Amino acid sequence: MVTVVVAIGACETATAPEPLNGRLTASDVWSGGEALVVSAAFLPPALPVARIAAETLAVRRVDDSTVAARLPHGNGPGVLTVELPGFAPFTTIIRLRGFRTAEDGPFLTGFLQRLPTPPLVLGAGDPGLVEVDVRTGAVARQWPDTVHSPDCTWGVGPSVRSGGYVLFGKTAGGTCSHPWLWTYGPQLTRVDSLYALVDTWAIGEVGPGGAVFGSDDHLHISQCTGTGCADRLYSNLGGSLTGITVGSVAKRAVLHHWNALVADAEAGDTLYRIPYTQAGYRTEGAAFSAGEDTLYAVGQVGGSVGASEVMAVAAANGAYLGGAIFPGSGTWAFDVARDPVRHWLYVATLVGSGATNVVPAVVVLDQGTLAPIAELRAPTSEALSLIVWHQFRLVPDPSQAAVYMVATKQAYDLHGERARIFRFDLIP
Repeated sequence: MVTVVVAIGACETATAPEPLNGRLTASDVWSGGEALVVSAAFLPPALPVARIAAETLAVRRVDDSTVAARLPHGNGPGVLTVELPGFAPFTTIIRLRGFRTAEDGPFLTGFLQRLPTPPLVLGAGDPGLVEVDVRTGAVARQWPDTVHSPDCTWGVGPSVRSGGYVLFGKTAGGTCSHPWLWTYGPQLTRVDSLYALVDTWAIGEVGPGGAVFGSDDHLHISQCTGTGCADRLYSNLGGSLTGITVGSVAKRAVLHHWNALVADAEAGDTLYRIPYTQAGYRTEGAAFSAGEDTLYAVGQVGGSVGASEVMAVAAANGAYLGGAIFPGSGTWAFDVARDPVRHWLYVATLVGSGATNVVPAVVVLDQGTLAPIAELRAPTSEALSLIVWHQFRLVPDPSQAAVYMVATKQAYDLHGERARIFRFDLIP
């Protein structure tokens, strides 16, 4: 229960107080946002004082009858009390929407793929491949290491073919074989073999029949036909490929890489770079609009600085459509996801004064303008280190008016490592 108090310094009165007759413009509000309180009694120059329990909040005047109190980060219903000398207190219920829970998930590592039915993800377990319901934190289905293994690659890869995923498993003898394209559904069905090296950091299918894959400072684009495979190697790129996002309609493959490259997901040719406003920004996450004509990407400078931005470009040619820069340093953006029902975008960020002490947060943006709607933060008790955790995937859950951030570790041969799942509630 959260109690919000808006007060003006007390003075003595000999008469019975009149009702304040205040009201909230909205009782269901974003945590970390503002509560707007309206009353004809709020006349200048006095400015109310807002409190939650013993905590004093910042207050600003909107007009002669409205004040705005900055709300804390949190979640749940509470009692709003407004006090003004000479008036009886006004009380009403207010509901904060924001961070709800943080829980350890199952054994789950590497780059995850959001599945068509939310809130499910596909990733590397221990052992094998796992389908995880992030709402419950439970493994829904599991497959053996012969289908997919964290010993062979760092994550599950996307495909230009709708419903396809790239998995890299082991032989019956326990050695890594080569990646295969599988189609996902009630059953996993193996479709085509692909060419890639063992211990790739990320992999995705282009073509069909080709693959984009890479590790530290190396990027490969391979194309296979009935007569063999051609592997183009791009080395000394000053960065690593940590994930790939593919639009099966747009036929675009977004490489999560320092060079911010976008490739033709059919031919495998690189087409353009995402035009971040700052040099040296790497793409950390990407998503497409419903029709896949617009590409949304988040980039950051990495390291201890934490400067980030989100950008919208035309998926066809990379033409700039709009962007939003997260102000100052201390914000690391890692993923972006589109709400499938409402016109919102979500950006996964980590906020703090240094890379070893950052708090998970979800920024809610208007999908059309990229204007900020809300920033929902976890408490400081849930701070993480970017040295320990590497991927932060967003999973919208519209039926529950929630969005999840799933933190995983990404490295060679990870076993016995659990995900950390953060839930943030949304205004329905």
